[in-house]
Amino acid sequence: MATILDNDIQVDFLADTRQKRLSWLGGGGINSSYTMNQLYSAMATLLDETTTIDDGTCFSAETPVEYTIGKIDSGDTEPWYITFDLMERITGGALRTSGWLRETDINTGIICVPVAPGGNIVAADAGNTVVGQTTGAGTLLEFIDTGKTYDYCIIRPDGVAAANDFTTATQNVSANGHFAVQWSTAASTTGDQIWANLYSLGTIDPNVHLYLYQGITSNDTSRVRLSSWNNAAGDWYGNGHINICVALKDIELSTWAIVDAGYITVLGRKYGDLYTSFEVACSNTSGGRNPIPLQSAADLDNATGIKIVTTGAFTGGPYTVGEIITGAVSGARGILTAQVANTSLTYIPIDDPVIDFHSLGAEQIDGTDSLAYADSTSSPASTGPALNTWFTSNVSPSASFTHSTYDVDDNGTDENYGIVIDCKSNPLSEVYQWIKYATRNGETTYDLDGVNGERYVGGEVYLTWAGAVTDVVAEGADVTQATSLATGMIIAFDDTNNVILLRDTRGTFNAVNVVTDNDNAGYFTPTSVSTFAPKTASPLGTFAGGTFFGARGVLLSNWLTADENAFILTPIEGGTVERPAAVNIAVSNLAGGAATSNLHDRVGVFRLTGAGGNINKAQYTCDGGESAGDATITVGGAIAQDIPGKTAGGILVIVDDPTGTGDEYKLRFASWLGLVFTLNEITGSATAGTGATTLIDSLATFTDGDDQVYRGDLVYVTGRSGWAYVKTVDSNTQLTLEGTGIVGFVDTDPYEINVPPIGITAGDKIYVPFIDKVATSDEENVSVIYVGTIHFRVKVRNTRATIKIKPFSVDGSTSGTDQSIATIRTTDTIIT
Repeated sequence: MATILDNDIQVDFLADTRQKRLSWLGGGGINSSYTMNQLYSAMATLLDETTTIDDGTCFSAETPVEYTIGKIDSGDTEPWYITFDLMERITGGALRTSGWLRETDINTGIICVPVAPGGNIVAADAGNTVVGQTTGAGTLLEFIDTGKTYDYCIIRPDGVAAANDFTTATQNVSANGHFAVQWSTAASTTGDQIWANLYSLGTIDPNVHLYLYQGITSNDTSRVRLSSWNNAAGDWYGNGHINICVALKDIELSTWAIVDAGYITVLGRKYGDLYTSFEVACSNTSGGRNPIPLQSAADLDNATGIKIVTTGAFTGGPYTVGEIITGAVSGARGILTAQVANTSLTYIPIDDPVIDFHSLGAEQIDGTDSLAYADSTSSPASTGPALNTWFTSNVSPSASFTHSTYDVDDNGTDENYGIVIDCKSNPLSEVYQWIKYATRNGETTYDLDGVNGERYVGGEVYLTWAGAVTDVVAEGADVTQATSLATGMIIAFDDTNNVILLRDTRGTFNAVNVVTDNDNAGYFTPTSVSTFAPKTASPLGTFAGGTFFGARGVLLSNWLTADENAFILTPIEGGTVERPAAVNIAVSNLAGGAATSNLHDRVGVFRLTGAGGNINKAQYTCDGGESAGDATITVGGAIAQDIPGKTAGGILVIVDDPTGTGDEYKLRFASWLGLVFTLNEITGSATAGTGATTLIDSLATFTDGDDQVYRGDLVYVTGRSGWAYVKTVDSNTQLTLEGTGIVGFVDTDPYEINVPPIGITAGDKIYVPFIDKVATSDEENVSVIYVGTIHFRVKVRNTRATIKIKPFSVDGSTSGTDQSIATIRTTDTIIT
């Protein structure tokens, strides 16, 4: 036995219980490391001695950064071994092994025996003889306590004979008086290993922790985040730039094989920064020295903290926003984003894995720059975009992954998209912070197209083809192209528009060879291929200067009207599109509130026939032919761009008279396209307790989801006299109806909501108010695509609240600028 490099590395020779191995002996912590050249040079010097000249050469050097360990000399029968633990301390070069592959009766080699956790073999048992209860004998070279499904005993067998193989599942494996149980379904494995050297360069935040993913993308269980061999909870290096060696072969396979063709993804996603990532394809023969170009910086649009800890009184404060705060006991660290003196600290956790501050005054939280300090009085809690209640709508955005079409720029042609981000009526500034939160380091809760948010990268390849695919191709499957062997995962697929969007691609697709769906056996031959880089700064889209820039294939839905012109999207097919110029018409100073109450203002904004004219109640003429209860209405001319609610819906009014002066019926519609309005139809069957002015449906969800009912919705019952509007939404299962209600309405009657209660004839008219609703907040607004001067009339009324107001009405117009009208609330003291 000998030591080298300041006694940090131990060298055991074959005479030392047949070890012939290099292992880490130093105790300098995760920052202690040596270059591959230092290790090579030290071993060359050690073996160039009188007492060691007869020992086999440890290393060969193919280049100054590529080395081989194992059987180097001609005639050497036993390979040198280097521990996986030691390789976590090596930088600056790649390493491969020679002679580790065991071939029974031919080469002794090295074997890996997977064992079940729970035995008492420990790392210190390495160097001792090891035997299997039934089969196998050798020297334990390393015990790897992974903390995962398997642990590993790395063994040099006693010789080439089969008796030295460890082939018996569930047998006890014993070393130094300790034991472990060989895994029930796993025999020993063997092979030669390759360690690639990865080193990052560029400008990054020193507090960014880079993390690595490895494994085939078509099987998410094998696509794993790399951790230290002896610590499943974390990796083996610190924050900032990396210079590390990564094993490319899977030691759980019977004959160790390259994982995912040598691809490794390096990501740096510290919440609060612009993200960075890079995927490298390492050499499958030497590992190679692989540069990882990265770039990160503070993200000024992503500065909201996601954790909060309550504190006692500040001492020496205040703290400084942007400084690092540290737990004196736990060592937890975070970047301070907000503070309330003597009350709380809001922050972005840093380091990996994240450590939480202690609670209940168990530790002092120190400001690194300000030197302020305070004691914690609670455990850290989630805040910011980690909470639904932080968002304007009290619901966080969501993302879905499937092919969809939408005419974002209203040019009459739909574009193709593969990812839809539902803004849930939140400002894009909040939506962006949710996107960053959902894809940050440590985010494993959000499922983004079947993968953890922290490793979702985004689309990379767009393919087209002619005709229909053969058999079945489906979203979520993995594909492989013949000859090129390029692979990828399907985000979006559509056989009508001949569109496919792929993520996590490997290799280069072409427009010559067939592409096969490996899960469903369908196939097609591309006619065009577009390869593009994902948005590394934020994989679903970036935000700058008040504008959201979607990643390729990303579509927004349910955006706020105020954000109509605050986003630019890139369809799957490329290019950029944005909404036409829009104007915002807002009515403020309203009495609004819960949608279940009828005590709030009724507000309307109506289009006029001209300046000072009448409300235009003959905007469209019906084709006719619809029956009472139908869910769509067709008009005789294309619906104009400046009609609101194309996708978000709104209110339309049927005027039952060709002259446009007859009875009116207000219906809520879900969308419009071309000549057709699609109504927000809700159906069900009444249950016990139903009457003329009460609708009860014990199976309904009137206050939530797709079946949510609003005050003012029209209720129709086939075969009953009359119809009614909803006065109040009393609960999930009960509605109160206006006026005399529906005559003869009883339980068991089927009902429909938001459908015409009459047959529609040719010549009936339809008009669409800009706004027509009961106020739910102190301001109601609408975004209208601007195509020409708009004249409008605002009406606000409230005779139901305790404080009643006189009717408010005012005319306005816009020639392309936003309009805001404040309601003048004059109390009506006469009405009773």
